[in-house]
Amino acid sequence: MKKKKVSLGDIAKACGVSKATVSFVLNGKGDQFNISKAKQKLIKEKAKELRYIPNFFAKSLKQGETMTIGLLVPDMSDPFYAQICKIIQEDLYKKGYGLFIINSNDNKKEETGLMRELIQRGIDGMIIIPGNDIDVLIPVLLETHIPVVFTDRPGDNEADFIGIDHDKEGYNIIRLFREKPNAITIFSEELTITPDQNFVNGIIKYCVDKKLDYKHIPINKKNEQIILEKINHSKDAFITVFPKTLFKLLDISENNKTNLFKQHQLICFGEHVAFSYMNPKISCLKRPVKLLAKQSVFRLLERIKKGKPHGSHFVQKCIPILRETH
Repeated sequence: MKKKKVSLGDIAKACGVSKATVSFVLNGKGDQFNISKAKQKLIKEKAKELRYIPNFFAKSLKQGETMTIGLLVPDMSDPFYAQICKIIQEDLYKKGYGLFIINSNDNKKEETGLMRELIQRGIDGMIIIPGNDIDVLIPVLLETHIPVVFTDRPGDNEADFIGIDHDKEGYNIIRLFREKPNAITIFSEELTITPDQNFVNGIIKYCVDKKLDYKHIPINKKNEQIILEKINHSKDAFITVFPKTLFKLLDISENNKTNLFKQHQLICFGEHVAFSYMNPKISCLKRPVKLLAKQSVFRLLERIKKGKPHGSHFVQKCIPILRETH
């Protein structure tokens, strides 16, 4: 049977005082309103005895803030985003904030509705890793005046952004190969968001500038024979865009009894915990997840507390982890 929630009135009745007196004491204002230490102690002990739980939203309404932050992520099953969530939650908790996390599953149609749900919960600010371009999100953001920070995937030049320069990282990744490649093959999922496409564009720009042959192949069933041709009959250096792509490439290779690493250098964009345990150990370009997460929290809380002008960008470099495959 559901028990009736204990109210301020219940505590007041049990202590023989007014509701206002109970409210002052439980909100830390007993001394300010000249309530005796003995009475304050009685009220606090009675509240504990009755298992009183404060009305969070009523308290937030009075204080003008909820001490909660919203975080919108595209795919919580991705280890990179799961780690971002973990670090942001831990960092906010230390600073006295709670966190609402909503997963958009990279569904652009649902994303704006999920953002509105976060805003309606009375959050003080929001960290967004968007699936949509900024022009789709602007109408939602204009409905509220809460501070917003974009992480990993940018908004626009006027919005706060914490992330990496995908074009530049793509341009520079080829320089990490131990031996200068004669040709590059880029493997990726179907590219649906701008930053991923920008990373591939950076690779292609390097190839064009250095007159290096290249091919971009999306990993799917239709391209399986083309992929096997590349594995078996080329000596291209391979770049895989994110660990998920590398694992799919390995699956195709092993199912067809071929050795992916026999004649190919390979670097993956994005780190995975399994890479250091594989044979051979996988070289990769690691995104600086801890820095991005902590800087997102820092910038958002700065915006909440000090109301600094928009447009601050924190662009961090990726970290080369060179093991055996490069």
